[in-house]
Amino acid sequence: MITEKSEDRSGFPRTHWSRLAAVKGDVSAERREALDFLAQRYWKPVYLYVRQRGYDEEEAKDLVQEFFLVALGNDLFAKADPARGRFRNFLLKSLQHFLANAHRDAHAKKRHPNEGFVPIHEMASESGPVVVPKDTKTPDEAFHRNWLRELVLRVLRALEQECEISGKQAHFEMFCQRLVAPVLEGSPVPSLQDLAEKYELNIKAVDGRLVRIRRDYQRLLRQEIRQYASSDEEVAAEIQDLWRFMAE
Repeated sequence: MITEKSEDRSGFPRTHWSRLAAVKGDVSAERREALDFLAQRYWKPVYLYVRQRGYDEEEAKDLVQEFFLVALGNDLFAKADPARGRFRNFLLKSLQHFLANAHRDAHAKKRHPNEGFVPIHEMASESGPVVVPKDTKTPDEAFHRNWLRELVLRVLRALEQECEISGKQAHFEMFCQRLVAPVLEGSPVPSLQDLAEKYELNIKAVDGRLVRIRRDYQRLLRQEIRQYASSDEEVAAEIQDLWRFMAE
């Protein structure tokens, strides 16, 4: 069973690739679960990269499915070395190598997953249509930008759950309206006065709530990145990339 609390001696949770290395050569349910965890988390960046390479929707889904299945069959992620770079760069290079060496029919065949592995087609259906961006310059850029976007959305979901438990739904709403929606949706930035009037608070109270929830967001962001990062330096680099993405 995969847990999010297992850590190495440095205090970092076991990275995704080290989880797979730990079950290398094993066909157990744990190994399938590890790959399923990766696929559910990162299929969108992989899918958008493949689409940007010119494949249509169904071909791309089939290729993404096969990519993760090949990774399972060949112990691909068990070969990763954190000392050589970031996890997402390793994932992208692995995908590029897979596409460059794939030999298949002109019409992609439907790949049927091994027992216990969630089909990419099902994940795509559950999450709704995936919009292929028109303004992305390269497939690599599509991969990295979607990786960062999915990172933000995962952290926001975790933050929302925390706020629901602690009764701070208003904090979360203000955070999204003030800092998230303008970046991800292009909506106008409400002023502190606007939020104060909407939630019947004074400006100082609104500002204080935003400061606290930003801290919570940053804490959850670091926790999320530490799941696949192997060092504090990699965490810092991922966060810098994220801020650049949010500032664009």
